[in-house]
Order: sequence, then structure tokens, then C-alpha cells
Amino acid sequence: MEFFKVPCPGKGNVNLDGVFQGPNFQNGALHVFQCNRGDHDIEMTCLVGKNCKESMQNKVVKDTDPILPMEVPFSCLSE
Repeated sequence: MEFFKVPCPGKGNVNLDGVFQGPNFQNGALHVFQCNRGDHDIEMTCLVGKNCKESMQNKVVKDTDPILPMEVPFSCLSE
């Protein structure tokens, strides 16, 4: 099992390979998501009146653990 998190200046929802995973923040901290090792499309939908600069990224997630998850950062733009 591999792990990743999605930092962004704003809050948003995360999809992995087109499947909803949940919000990027939970209980005030970045949520750590699980996935299988390999190539994935990670998508972020910003909330609260913002749009992502780049809404989808293709990443190879490997060699991670829950303490050191891969970071897939997104940047949000004001509408």
C-alpha cells in the first residue's frame, strides 16, 4: 500500500483515478490517502470560490509510508 497527501492553500475534494476519495483536510490537518503502487491521476476540486491552477496531475506513487506520504501539491486561483 502507498500513501499521498494533497496540500493546497485552500480546501478541496480529492479524486484518485476518477473516484472520489474525500476532502484534502480533515480535522484541521492534511488527510493522508491510500492507494496501490503505480501510476495514478490525482485530481483536486477546490472549494470556497476558488479554481485549481491545474486540476489534475499524473503521478507515480511508490516507496511511501503513512508517516512520509508523497505530496501532490496544488495551487488555487481566485475566481
